[in-house]
Amino acid sequence: AADMLDEMQQMLLKEGMEKEAANVDKRAMDIRFNKCFILFRLQRYEDTLDIIDETLSKRSEDPKITFSKGFVLFSISRYEEALQVLDRAIEMQPEMPDPWYCKANALYQMELFEDALEAYEKAIEYAGILNFEFPRYSFLNINPDPTLKTNASGVWYCKANTLNKLGRMEEAIEAYRNALEIKQSFSDAWYSLGNCLAEVGRDEDAITAFTNAIMIEPDLIAARENKAEILLKLGREEEAKETLDYEPDSGN
Repeated sequence: AADMLDEMQQMLLKEGMEKEAANVDKRAMDIRFNKCFILFRLQRYEDTLDIIDETLSKRSEDPKITFSKGFVLFSISRYEEALQVLDRAIEMQPEMPDPWYCKANALYQMELFEDALEAYEKAIEYAGILNFEFPRYSFLNINPDPTLKTNASGVWYCKANTLNKLGRMEEAIEAYRNALEIKQSFSDAWYSLGNCLAEVGRDEDAITAFTNAIMIEPDLIAARENKAEILLKLGREEEAKETLDYEPDSGN
């Protein structure tokens, strides 16, 4: 398709229609860039990066394409390179939440939790409901869950995990709850909240959190085991047995 547009561009240039030719050239570039979606899913990461670099050679000041490169580098664990690219995207458009979120995730993976926390907070600050686009991991998702584009549940969850790593449990609990206010059907957030609550000795609240996680995801065995452990500690053996007495759905 892009090659056909290239031919059309040349025809337009011969006719002196430079503005129209420029528009066609842009369309051809967009088509070539869109191959990234498929190449990434095929795990052809170097091919993906090659196309992004080719696009950036003509659109070096495009923050979204720059972010895309940073995201791919992050996805293949090239965190130092990813951070350099993501910082460039942030310089171009400081209020775009996507690169802040990805940068925070890279810092988290590098166990630089204080720095990650600052980046998560920036992502939240700029993630207004009306202009919310991240997790722009939807860059790789042609049909993303539309709820991801209208809320910050994911970034609140990641921020909570970071606070947990830093031992700031009460703040982590609040952050998990913020994630759940936005997306109540977030089983991982309920499970992690339960673990935090259990760690600070709020056993009944932890049981409720684990119960909610199990209601959303019945196969979440870790939540069942942790809930049962608390119930046993509280002397509620029958409830613990009922919690563990579960046969995963075989799909039959």
